[in-house]
Amino acid sequence: MKIYISIIAIILISTKGFAQTDSKLIPFEDKQYKINHNGMIVLSSWGGANLVSGAIGYGTSAKFEDQQFHLMNAAWGAINLGIALPSVFNKQKSAASLFDLQKKQTTFEKLFLANALLDVVYISGGAYLTQVSKNQTDSKTSQRLNAYGNSVMIQGAGLFVFDTFMTLFHNRNRKRHLDPLLKNATFTFTGNSVKLGYRFN
Repeated sequence: MKIYISIIAIILISTKGFAQTDSKLIPFEDKQYKINHNGMIVLSSWGGANLVSGAIGYGTSAKFEDQQFHLMNAAWGAINLGIALPSVFNKQKSAASLFDLQKKQTTFEKLFLANALLDVVYISGGAYLTQVSKNQTDSKTSQRLNAYGNSVMIQGAGLFVFDTFMTLFHNRNRKRHLDPLLKNATFTFTGNSVKLGYRFN
């Protein structure tokens, strides 16, 4: 969950506008914002749906194992909703320079990819809990572990799909709009510093 918090923190960062704006920079940054904004709407919806359905399921289920399953789903939903919801209302902010924009883009791609890998760990951990539950002598402990394991596998799978698509969307946006701009970027070494320039066609 810490990585998700890092993603939201980056989205919420307020930065200065471009020192030199150009119509070629706008499509990429607009698309970058839309990808993140729409992604957070999806994650908020997923979290909200799990929170509500989990709470209802917990209150209406008669079986202990079903109650624990819904309880874990509700907990995941609350965390995802709390992380993603604030950024849904966040306004678009421009990066300070082409370099900062590229750096932010790289960070997004790495974070979502890292999350996708972490989701695989969640799924594996959930599967492990279901196996451990079979070796428990106490009935309630066995049911609880099995319920938690099934919930974690479902939540991990859902987040894996989300993070994979977010990575692909950001990657495609970079290749279409940012990479061509970076080909026109120039670096100048002045002896004690490096200056980044851009050649507009």
